[in-house]
Amino acid sequence: MMEASLIGAWKLLTVVYISGSDVTTIDPALPGLFIFSENHYSMTWMPLRKMQEDYADLWHPTDAEKVASYNSIVTNAGRYEYSDSKLTTFVEVAKTPAFVGGKAVYKCEVSDDMMRLEIIDNVAHDNTRDTAYLKFKTILTLQRFPATDHE
Repeated sequence: MMEASLIGAWKLLTVVYISGSDVTTIDPALPGLFIFSENHYSMTWMPLRKMQEDYADLWHPTDAEKVASYNSIVTNAGRYEYSDSKLTTFVEVAKTPAFVGGKAVYKCEVSDDMMRLEIIDNVAHDNTRDTAYLKFKTILTLQRFPATDHE
């Protein structure tokens, strides 16, 4: 059986964090966009519950505002491999310097125009694992944008 294609643009619908018996669901999720071509991907999403406020000086953030911005977004792009319900991204560009040259591994289930990603592993360019992040599960649900969607 051939696996469903990831190719296309996907909108983030929900984010679920699971730590032991604690479950936190963000539904609807803040904006997130995942794009897959035949061999490459780009993802940008917001892992928080509420949208960050505008900066006091719209285009010139303070240092504290920069820290808040850094924590409010996940973004990376590069190549990927997908088989046996496992998605591995090989990061070429990322917000986090240690992630450039690293990889992420996801359990990936695609059914029609829905995708479920569970983050399994994050590895830096020097093979250091992000063990703090992996103490909880992160599960993302996405929906493929229709081919005719021009939003």
